[in-house]
Amino acid sequence: SLYDAADTPNLRDDIIEILHENQGGGYAGASSTTTTFIAVELVCHTTDSQLQIREIIEDTPSMTAFSTERSALHKDGLLFAVYVEGEITPEIRSRASLVI
Repeated sequence: SLYDAADTPNLRDDIIEILHENQGGGYAGASSTTTTFIAVELVCHTTDSQLQIREIIEDTPSMTAFSTERSALHKDGLLFAVYVEGEITPEIRSRASLVI
């Protein structure tokens, strides 16, 4: 989460690290001749869990929430598959490219 302490491990930082290692950047200004693709499956058993992931699956990061361009997670090459148990929330539905 954006609001966790800096030393709290989180998925966004893991993805940025993988992109940085494989593309020489993993952020908007990076240039590379290789393309890295990452697929992440997220399982949401509750409405609360859906709300907790809504920021990471958003297509375009809100730059207001980040101190630098480098800390924003851009979604090029990323696929988030979200399994929802029960009803899908409007927050997740509005961010989904495909609902099955």
